[in-house]
Amino acid sequence: ARMMRFDLLKIISLLASKVTKWTNVCDRLLHRMMCYVNDTAGLKLYSWVGDPAEQLHLRLSADADLASDIPSMKSTSGIFLALFGTNTKAPLNARSKRQSAVSHSTPEAEIAALDEALRNEGIPANVLWNTVLKREVQLRLQEDNDACRSIITTGKNPNIKYMNRTHRINIAWLHECHANSVFVLDRCDSADMEADIMTKAITKPEYWCKARLNINLTYHNELKWN
Repeated sequence: ARMMRFDLLKIISLLASKVTKWTNVCDRLLHRMMCYVNDTAGLKLYSWVGDPAEQLHLRLSADADLASDIPSMKSTSGIFLALFGTNTKAPLNARSKRQSAVSHSTPEAEIAALDEALRNEGIPANVLWNTVLKREVQLRLQEDNDACRSIITTGKNPNIKYMNRTHRINIAWLHECHANSVFVLDRCDSADMEADIMTKAITKPEYWCKARLNINLTYHNELKWN
């Protein structure tokens, strides 16, 4: 899953957290997952690079599903990192991880996911690719929540004054990085959010197919070459 089956990260993380408290529900989830793996053995993770090195940048997507982990009611952070260009999309890494604290709202969970993504994936990858390409590589963050983007841009939000020290530090640090041009914050439609498949269970086949295609995980006959 970590190497190329990013669509399995969410369910594997969920089941791994239940090892010491396994139930009949976990058995059914495991059986369903293995049936899905068996039926989708032909899926492959594709990459394509069609731009010169000076036109490439890093694109980091971070998403969160509010209170998706029951009974802890903690949110799940999804992260997707890719090398990107006009004719380039090369997935580099993806993560699905339960957050360490309960969030009271979607913007709060999104901020925690963005903080995790930037600290552990975005900035380290940015340093690496600056060295590889021997230039300053732009890091672009994709965010589909308007309130979250506003909080990062301004560094404050009167509606979440209750946030504890940890989340408050996240906001201050993200705002400082944005102000210092460590990353560029882009608006992303929810349907195009690449990290979405790492945060929630998608029940409609058409939505699942779209989520797979967003992360370049597809069958060969689904590819549409320009």
